[in-house]
Amino acid sequence: MYVDINSVSYNRKKNEAIIEGIDLDSVLLNDWNKEFSDKAAVTFKFDLTGKGPRIYLYKLLKSQVKEECKSMEEMLMALNGKITNISSNFIEKAEG
Repeated sequence: MYVDINSVSYNRKKNEAIIEGIDLDSVLLNDWNKEFSDKAAVTFKFDLTGKGPRIYLYKLLKSQVKEECKSMEEMLMALNGKITNISSNFIEKAEG
């Protein structure tokens, strides 16, 4: 899904990355005469203790971040404000 990224965070203790943004697919497919609601907001969670999410996030960062960065954390923070395609497999499910 295409996402306009508006917030990125990294939790070193939990070893996870959180990317928040607007789901552009739902916005563009919505009735344009209606106001856009919070339903377009989406949160992606990457558990970096697993090899698969680490590799996926690394490839995402390498393809999207063109700025000079000295660490993966800097690359992650450089995603803020970019529009990119992120797999819906990493959408954080609402608890409860």
